[in-house]
Amino acid sequence: MTLRSSPSLAYVAFYSDIEHEVLTVTSGQRITLTYNPIPKMAALAITPDRNVSNSFQTTLHSQLGGPEFLPSGGTLGFGLAHLYPVTFKTVLEDLILYLKGEDAHVYRDCRELQLKPTLQMIYDDCENENGPGFGVMINKIIEQPDYDYSYGDTYASHLVDWLGGIPVNKANPISEKMAEWFDEGVKGRVTWISPFSEQNRLKDVTMAYGNELSVGYIYCSPCLIAHVPPASDRT
Repeated sequence: MTLRSSPSLAYVAFYSDIEHEVLTVTSGQRITLTYNPIPKMAALAITPDRNVSNSFQTTLHSQLGGPEFLPSGGTLGFGLAHLYPVTFKTVLEDLILYLKGEDAHVYRDCRELQLKPTLQMIYDDCENENGPGFGVMINKIIEQPDYDYSYGDTYASHLVDWLGGIPVNKANPISEKMAEWFDEGVKGRVTWISPFSEQNRLKDVTMAYGNELSVGYIYCSPCLIAHVPPASDRT
């Protein structure tokens, strides 16, 4: 490498959640700037790499063309691959504008295939007998909801009974007990194409009731959800 005698500037830009290495500066100065993009500069406004997108879309389209793939229709789940500025004030519809990289490709391709992709929040239900692989899906972020524990309701049952939440599995495959539970008519079984991710996880503080009043925590994470029609309705 040739050293310059006059002042010069070199720079590199990348998403902060990718693996990278920073070496020791031996001359000059290094300035690091970390920022979140605003909606007008969001990744969805950028023309995607169609080679990457076409590969995923072709594979998914091939699966949808087979009558053995979710013959009665179903729900596809995609864990988010990147970190986002998610807070309890975030509106999920607005967060779509921030999707980048693989997440942006998945959203675009599912939309082009008319699978009606949306961002959904999945709340943990650690108290459920089906174990930690169970959650409740709802189409918005809820902070410190006003509900009554005195009747013995868990947070998840409140989401289902009062806020329209849907019980879902958070992993493939599901347990035998959960399979029987879904087979009994409970809607919400998700086929995860990419693993459910908790890297954008939110933690909310609430009051927990038992023998004594105590502080409890509620966890939730966003994910991409797409809806597959029955094989007889797919073209």
